[in-house]
Amino acid sequence: MRPTLRYAIGSLLLASAALAAAFQAPEPDWHRIGLTQEKLESGYWLERAPFGEAALMSPQAIAGRNQRILKSETTMVSWPDWPESLDAEVIRIRIEDLSKRPQTPLFINSDKAVSEIEIDAWMDNLNLSQVQASDNRLFGLVVARAPLRRLPTDERVFERQGSLDIDRLQESALFPGTPVAVLHESKDRKWLFVQSENYAAWVSSSKIGIATRTEALAYAERQPRLYITGSRVHTVFHPYAKHISELALDMGTSYPIRTGWPLSKPVNDQGSIGAWIIDLPIRSQSGLLDIKPVLVPRSADAAATPLVASQANLIRQSFKFLGERYGWGHDYNGRDCSGFVSEVYRSMGILLPRNTGDQQRSMAFERIVFDSGLNRQQRMEMLKQLRIGDLVYIPGHVMMVVGQDSQGPWVIHDTHRTNVIIDGRLHNLPSNSVVVTPLLPLALTGERLYADAVTAVQRILPSKH
Repeated sequence: MRPTLRYAIGSLLLASAALAAAFQAPEPDWHRIGLTQEKLESGYWLERAPFGEAALMSPQAIAGRNQRILKSETTMVSWPDWPESLDAEVIRIRIEDLSKRPQTPLFINSDKAVSEIEIDAWMDNLNLSQVQASDNRLFGLVVARAPLRRLPTDERVFERQGSLDIDRLQESALFPGTPVAVLHESKDRKWLFVQSENYAAWVSSSKIGIATRTEALAYAERQPRLYITGSRVHTVFHPYAKHISELALDMGTSYPIRTGWPLSKPVNDQGSIGAWIIDLPIRSQSGLLDIKPVLVPRSADAAATPLVASQANLIRQSFKFLGERYGWGHDYNGRDCSGFVSEVYRSMGILLPRNTGDQQRSMAFERIVFDSGLNRQQRMEMLKQLRIGDLVYIPGHVMMVVGQDSQGPWVIHDTHRTNVIIDGRLHNLPSNSVVVTPLLPLALTGERLYADAVTAVQRILPSKH
């Protein structure tokens, strides 16, 4: 071998060794808080669920409690009790309570400062001078995932330049098939102020098929239904109708099943033998509601009944979101912390209020209050008694318990950021997603743990007797 070639090969081998050393990953920080590969698998926690597959609430008990929640929670609506009319002043106050003029500097699309002229235009579009009394006969059905907005604009607005994660005008989202009461229309007629079962805000009129109250609620109540149990399921591809082709249906939503359809008759040029036929709402060219049959593959993660309310299903359902990007107010086709736990429980037919504050204050569940006078040791002992499915609240955030080990409770949560204390020091571990973590090392600051900040725990499912 020629010396130059031998030298080149030797240099290449040395370079390769150096490169391998450079890219040999040290032990991840997650391992330093006890997170191992097996704890990222639902099976690990399923094996340790004391009540496993046992039903902890019957469908009848769930239905009864749902009705109590709808009737008692001020942020939620029981449609049978929805008044026959609303005064204009009542509607105006609802809009003004939500759609307050921004008072802090904001940036559009993370870089351009929002001008007072732009804010003036948004406020003018509220059209408050034209608010009229509602006879509450004007309803609609959501036809595609629809952002709920604080102001009638789709401009994305952030508090800091360079930020793209928390749009301050984003409130929540509505899913296809959701009934809404239409209370008001923006000046440009592109937005509707609507009341859904658990939220009131602005939604693009393009996402609503207008109907009567009777039509909308009849659709929502029709049986039998297909319940979406996957994190997201899609309708089958439709070559001619993009608005219903591969339409995303999120966990916990449900849709009327079309019965009596002949097997010999295709649905959108496809046979139905291997699929569910569901009725989907669409918006006609005139803006009115229309209903179309659409196929959902039988291979999809969906069922003809809600899931059994068990510890095992809570674990399985929550892990279906593991790694999904965090989405403030259901942004980015994802969800935030309270949306995440709501959808997990909704797949079992259990309703929760939309936001963390309303969830943790609710008296409909077994509420465990963490008094501010408790010292850290007392708090730690209480946290070690938590059960699978318990919801743990700190200001502005909620986590769901998936199990206990020698480190205390472990939680799954949809979180924008994660701080932990390792070896007495505060570390920021990138998250911005649904993650599994031990609860006790989580920290707000170097001095204050999440354990110090817990305000309440909501036990949604009772213990097995």
